[in-house]
Amino acid sequence: MVTVAGGAHAGSYLVRSADTPCAITEQVPPHPLHQFEVSIGGPTPNMDPKQLTQFTMLIPNADVRGPNHSFFASITFGDIGHGTRYVAEMRPGERMGGSGTVTVLPHGEDATLTFEVTSTDGTSYHGVIQCAGVSHI
Repeated sequence: MVTVAGGAHAGSYLVRSADTPCAITEQVPPHPLHQFEVSIGGPTPNMDPKQLTQFTMLIPNADVRGPNHSFFASITFGDIGHGTRYVAEMRPGERMGGSGTVTVLPHGEDATLTFEVTSTDGTSYHGVIQCAGVSHI
């Protein structure tokens, strides 16, 4: 569930994925030990500009317990290539913009991702993603 606080896309959106949308990837030094990635949605036949079509979150250090301020977040409405996109880039070494926190709570083979994000253009969105069966790449 993703909730956009204001603007043209204000509202709550339920996003589902038939595939396993969440993955933990191991990194080699000097990078963090684990990166957590979520990608839900993608191109659809209906490119309604009012529908949330893709959610992406990258957390370079998933080993942080509690609120994490290092992440990339993106939500897209309508056409993936030409729709409206709200992005926050908070990873070190990248051109930073936006703000917020994300929290990854692992439980067995599953995980819960909670987030509160403000994009570079000031659009706020928050939500909870339930990852059933996190893959390890």
